[in-house]
Amino acid sequence: MLYLAEVKNQNKIGFVSGGYKTDFKLLASQGTDQCWSSLSGNDTITVEAINDSVSQGALYIVNLDDNKKLQGQPELAGPRVVNYLRQLSRTLEKTKAQEFEIAEWKDSLRLQGEQIGLRQDELDKQQQVISQQQQDLAQLEQDKEKLNGAWEQLRREEARSKENKANLNTLLKEFNPSSLQPVDLSKLQTVINEQQKFIDTYWQQLESARNSLPVREEELKTKKSELEQDRQDLENKQNQLQEVLVSTQSNDNILYEKEERIKQLNHQLETFEHLEQQISVITDDDSDKSIDINALESMPLGDLEGIVNTLQQETSKLVNFVNLQEEELSLQINEVREIEEKVTQSNEVEKLALESELADAQEAMKLLNETLVGQRKTLQKQQRTLNEHLKILTRRKGVADIDFSQTINVKPLITEINHQRQHINEKQATLTSEVEQLRSVKSELEEKLAQ
Repeated sequence: MLYLAEVKNQNKIGFVSGGYKTDFKLLASQGTDQCWSSLSGNDTITVEAINDSVSQGALYIVNLDDNKKLQGQPELAGPRVVNYLRQLSRTLEKTKAQEFEIAEWKDSLRLQGEQIGLRQDELDKQQQVISQQQQDLAQLEQDKEKLNGAWEQLRREEARSKENKANLNTLLKEFNPSSLQPVDLSKLQTVINEQQKFIDTYWQQLESARNSLPVREEELKTKKSELEQDRQDLENKQNQLQEVLVSTQSNDNILYEKEERIKQLNHQLETFEHLEQQISVITDDDSDKSIDINALESMPLGDLEGIVNTLQQETSKLVNFVNLQEEELSLQINEVREIEEKVTQSNEVEKLALESELADAQEAMKLLNETLVGQRKTLQKQQRTLNEHLKILTRRKGVADIDFSQTINVKPLITEINHQRQHINEKQATLTSEVEQLRSVKSELEEKLAQ
């Protein structure tokens, strides 16, 4: 487990070896979730792995086992702290950018809501017009019923008039002037005249009603046709508006997901570039120049063999530890690739959870690699130191120069990084093309919505 430790005291061990006995106070520890937590109390450890004099209060990163025994070489905490601060700064910048994007989305949704409200007001006005037309149509229906009633009444009056004419003709045929007094004939003529006026009046009303009925019926048909057309137009507009709104919302959701995926891919590229730079720094590091070649050449051969044996044991432990961490990093990289494949094959419901899982796996991979950077660099320095001692020892024993190769090969890791970068670039190009198409569709839908 990694600890952040502060130098409390340092004493020189001896004049020959040049080493120091350093007391550290443990300030914080890194958990399995890569998060740091402060330590209460006064836990201290003493190590003899630092060969340089350091001032009190200096911060180091030390790796301790469960028994608080040192694993590997302590490293200065400054670069790692700076890196954490840089990550925190980038996280804050991304948070601000996301807040700005959310505000823009809110403004966009508010504007769309206002536009929809305006469209709804227009539809309400059209609905009011249709309601008024329906009332007019109902009034026309009532007028038609009244007209039909008047028509029936006129028919009855016409029948009654015909009956009266028939009765009058019968009376005239049966009429005998010799049997009537003059006064009776005068009364009869008066009755006939009154009946004739009544009949003439109803016939005029009947003719007027007959003449106006076709006009009113034609007007009623026209109103019905206009009302039906307005209903159909309103229904079509409502359907079109609903379709455009659904399409717009769906397109916006897909566009947002694609843009977020592109941001994740950009973050992955940054992570791999940072990883490659760190590996490059390790592989291109200059040879350690702190080894006193003259002292090694002049010291007794037995002492030199003892130093070489000690260096070999320390290097072997460090190699095993770094190899285990390298295997863990490889497993983490494979996990990231598997989740990426699942994301490409998942549906919209599963994709949200998988993308969150992918972000966590990528962050774990990044933190694991950053933890390995210092260990790789320490191992490189340790191996170079051992190689220099072995060269001098074998030469002093009369053995030909041996090419001592590195035990850690970072080429497979670099190859994997290049493969991942190429894979991400292909995905990014595809997503960028899809985003451009979605933006074009969004513009078309916005034009439809405005119409």
